[in-house]
Amino acid sequence: MNVKKSICIVAILLSSIFVACSRTNTTEADISFHGKWGGAVVISGTEDYWTINIDTVENTVTISSTALAVDFMPVDWEIENGTIIISMNDEANRMVVTLSISENNEELEGNFAQYGLINNVNLSRTSDRPETGLFSIGGQPPVTYEDRIQDLRDFAEFSDDEETIPFFYDLGRRDLYTDLIERFDLDTLTAGYSDVRLMVVLLNWVCDNFLHDGNSGMPDERNAYALINYLDNNPDGGNCRILAILLAEVLRLYGIEAKHITLHPKEVNGIVVHVVTHAYSRELGKWIMLDPTFRVLLQDTDGIFLDIPALRAVIADGGEFFPYGNAGRNNQPFNEESYRNFMADYLFRFSSGTNFTFGSEDGIMGNQYNMLAPIGYIDDPDITTHSARAFWSVPAR
Repeated sequence: MNVKKSICIVAILLSSIFVACSRTNTTEADISFHGKWGGAVVISGTEDYWTINIDTVENTVTISSTALAVDFMPVDWEIENGTIIISMNDEANRMVVTLSISENNEELEGNFAQYGLINNVNLSRTSDRPETGLFSIGGQPPVTYEDRIQDLRDFAEFSDDEETIPFFYDLGRRDLYTDLIERFDLDTLTAGYSDVRLMVVLLNWVCDNFLHDGNSGMPDERNAYALINYLDNNPDGGNCRILAILLAEVLRLYGIEAKHITLHPKEVNGIVVHVVTHAYSRELGKWIMLDPTFRVLLQDTDGIFLDIPALRAVIADGGEFFPYGNAGRNNQPFNEESYRNFMADYLFRFSSGTNFTFGSEDGIMGNQYNMLAPIGYIDDPDITTHSARAFWSVPAR
């Protein structure tokens, strides 16, 4: 499995295509920062390239990067005693870039901090004149939210071909999870609940016990015990893939067909992905998307729970959706607009395995890889189907 299939670093943890922020209290002492700066930044072992333009005449700062991700929300910036501090994102996802200027005014060195993690940043002056406006990344203009929505609309159709993808869900295997059930007293926690209510209970169990950290790695094994052991040793949390696999496994333990689904943007190379859980409600006769990164499952304006393709359509059409229950990443308030912007990046195409058993992410037991893409999109050589009917098929009874 190649990197783009396996990496899951939620984009809100990475640098953005473009961010701009202005202020009005620039002083003459700030002039040494005026210009264009660039350099490599290593994020979770992956090298990115940042460009920072600091314009002390127009009182603006812009940051661009080669990573295609959701835009940061600029908050403020200031220069004091040879240091520039740039704050971005809402309070729950706050990222702070702190850079000090060298004595010769040719280097910026410091770090960016988010969710308690610190990454080093070292930039060199590339020009005394800052650029203005949006940047061209690799010859391509930055991708905006409007671009993402237009992509979803332009590629809205999937086929209805009656092909078959042999999905398998191994349910109720208490023999494999005895220690897990005892450690977390899961039988007591889930007693009296079924179907959607059980989904909510187990979603909350994951989010109550384990934090999300998009910078985390992955253990070699992917069964529930290995994932929890990894989380026990990494108190800052696990990435979206860890949480989605874990939630799917415990749902299957209690009899609900569930699987983790990887959500991909339109771009193929060098792109992060997001991973969620899809669980099938026998009572409602439909799939429901659960996102343990944000402790959320969603309803439309009619109170109908949304599956992944329905959420894609709602966002493409500019429709409304509402969180069910106590949503929010790492116990922070849920921000519908931020989530909408984030998910617009990752609802273009989808991938999953076929064999959902204990540790099935390991690629064992014939766990075939499948990539669903809309009709007309052929850029990814890993596409295996355009059939929504096959990919989102209802589990056999």
